[in-house]
Amino acid sequence: MSVSEEAVAYRAALEVVRAVEPRIAEAIVDELDNQRHQLKLIASENYASPAVLLAMGNWLSDKYAEGTPGHRFYAGCEVVDRVETIANEHACAVFGADHAYVQPHSGIDANLVALWAILAKRVELPRLDTLGVSHVNDLTPKAWEELRREMNDQRMIGMALDAGGHLTHGFRPNISGKLFNQRSYGVNPATELLDYDAVSALAREFRPLVIVAGYSAYPRNPNFRVLREIADEVDATLMVDMAHFAGLVAGRVLTGDLDPIGHAHIVTSTTHKSLRGPRGGMVLCTAEYAEFVDRGCPMVSEARCPMSWRPKPSPWPKPAHLALLTTPSESSTTLTRWPAA
Repeated sequence: MSVSEEAVAYRAALEVVRAVEPRIAEAIVDELDNQRHQLKLIASENYASPAVLLAMGNWLSDKYAEGTPGHRFYAGCEVVDRVETIANEHACAVFGADHAYVQPHSGIDANLVALWAILAKRVELPRLDTLGVSHVNDLTPKAWEELRREMNDQRMIGMALDAGGHLTHGFRPNISGKLFNQRSYGVNPATELLDYDAVSALAREFRPLVIVAGYSAYPRNPNFRVLREIADEVDATLMVDMAHFAGLVAGRVLTGDLDPIGHAHIVTSTTHKSLRGPRGGMVLCTAEYAEFVDRGCPMVSEARCPMSWRPKPSPWPKPAHLALLTTPSESSTTLTRWPAA
């Protein structure tokens, strides 16, 4: 029986790892055995393609890359610029977005970048313009304190946890709930469907800066056109977290009113889960939010090299992981065969 190129590559890589730390090599093999013999029913997990897995270990891991392509904080990032630019192009092409930011290490990081981008555009920039300054460093201590208080006194609404929402949509245990004054919308108790009239009434009463849509455990398809209409009525920014159904959007199963791209101002997602990519996150947005989303580094994260064998997402952009986002065709082709939700 012939041995595949992927198998040869993995075996060679494992031998290199085994020479340094045999227990890690053994754990990697055990995880493969688990995946082959255990049924995975966890919504946040998927099987990355061989190309994605093989691209995770390379010299891009050695790079610091603070900033964005063409606008780094120091020299020597020309290769990383190429990789990140290609990843951005793929993300925009797959989802039909105006702009992509692929540096976040997780969906939580992506949501935090999106929320701070909204605050920067909707709160910080108008205050700077009013005071006639171009940067927060130019503010007096008193003006800075007033802006800080204003930034932390904004409102958002998001789906209730018991209706299928997510902790990062403004709930107190998460940083989003500490940044924003949040209220929740839920589902109709009789139909267990989103009650858009109730969402609209809550928005008119509460007047949020941000309306967060999307879910982690709602087995239906929200109508993002209606949610955008509700947001526009109260001058709110519509942010959609599509981490749990991004694959259905990429595969063109969810289209029209069910596709958040084209309706939401900002859309976030993980790159694993239904996309079968590397563990990470991304932010897609309209052109008007692009410059604010691109401030994710240094606004939220600082770009440094990812650590080998690190079990948790690092708080900085990831050149090696960015490379993995540049090969989406296999996953996208798979996703087009998924049935409608």
